[in-house]
Amino acid sequence: MQLTTLLPLALSALGLANAAALEKPANWTATGWNVECSPGGCIYEFNITGAKTDNTPAFSTHCEGISPNATVCDLKNITARVKPVVNPIWNVAVQHKWSIPEPQYNSQSDYWQSGSVNVTETAKSFTIVPKSLYGVA
Repeated sequence: MQLTTLLPLALSALGLANAAALEKPANWTATGWNVECSPGGCIYEFNITGAKTDNTPAFSTHCEGISPNATVCDLKNITARVKPVVNPIWNVAVQHKWSIPEPQYNSQSDYWQSGSVNVTETAKSFTIVPKSLYGVA
């Protein structure tokens, strides 16, 4: 095998190692889950907390909204969307956005992490394991 064949292979392996390091999410814990429906629609509320990791900042906030719309939570960088799946199951999706200043470039890098889980309407708490992490520098 020639060096020109090995070099791209080695560089691609390094890229995979770096991507894997970013994919170590902390589970998000939701409590106080409540959903109520009337002929006019369904409203939901819950509290959600995410621990700090090497790649993500911590957060804790209260979310409430009208299903199935995406709604900004009390902490403005958290968005929640709750959609009915099959009675009594709901899909709860949460997105966490944060920015890191880059003063040397007079700019900032923006990051997002998201995850979702199906829960029953009688659950009082649940855990979301974030499935994606991406950013724009």
